[in-house]
Amino acid sequence: MSNLTQLMSQPANEPAPAPSLRQMPRRYLALGLIVVAIVLLGALVIVRDNSATSTPTVETFTAASSSLVSTVSSVPASVYNAVGVSSPANPVTPPARAGNGNAPTWLATVNGGPPLPVVFFYGAEFAPYPAVERWPLIMALSRFGTFSQLGLMQSSSTTAFANLSTFTFWKVSYTSRYLILESVERYSSLNPTGARYLGLETPDARQAAAVASYGTSPNTFSLLDVANRYTLGGSSFSPAVLSGLSQDQIAGYLSTPTSPMTQAMVTAANEITASICSVDGDRPGAVCDSKGVLAADQVLKISPPH
Repeated sequence: MSNLTQLMSQPANEPAPAPSLRQMPRRYLALGLIVVAIVLLGALVIVRDNSATSTPTVETFTAASSSLVSTVSSVPASVYNAVGVSSPANPVTPPARAGNGNAPTWLATVNGGPPLPVVFFYGAEFAPYPAVERWPLIMALSRFGTFSQLGLMQSSSTTAFANLSTFTFWKVSYTSRYLILESVERYSSLNPTGARYLGLETPDARQAAAVASYGTSPNTFSLLDVANRYTLGGSSFSPAVLSGLSQDQIAGYLSTPTSPMTQAMVTAANEITASICSVDGDRPGAVCDSKGVLAADQVLKISPPH
């Protein structure tokens, strides 16, 4: 038989079997088990770390209780009249005439109804100044209509005057025979990236024009525009007045006219009320002709009849 025939007739060598765990040296087995344990532990740490540091990226709405809204909305007339525009401990800035009093009145209609003056509020949930201004604005608007939905909110924990208890006008529901409320909460209180707050609502062309006319920049917070006749940038009084208080605590003071916080809040509400009365035909008379509002007329230099 030739050498070639002998090579072809011999069976092919099979690969050597892999060593079993029993055959593997113990030091290699132990090392492998340690590596597996480290990988599993690292994966567990990553999962825990991701779950612990996750930040909400979607705005959620938390409705204020009906009892809280009722307390803020129904401050006794006797408190408004007793305080008037007196706030010695906390200076209050009143709304100013827009365009030297010559600006056209901002009117709008709802569902085909008659034209009504527009009260426009431009704010941001994270910012401290709109956090303050929503309180007297809600009080003033409640004298002309009804809030059926308000959201709870706190200003940012990383700005000046941190964690102020307030409300949000996002998803607000308000009805009135005398005026129309328009509001824009430009940014959320959420800051998931640490760089900027989440955008929430965008002003339409008319609202953006008001911000451009009466705000120092598109990111000025807040702006109150009463029918384009009276405006107020920022807040009526210092945010420090509300520091450290919950919504319920603030609301609980509103029936005490000797409270410095209440005096600032009621003074601002009377002045906002007077500005609204000047553009809505002085209605309702029980509000617009009340002692506290007439005192605010003098501050705003509104000559009766409005």
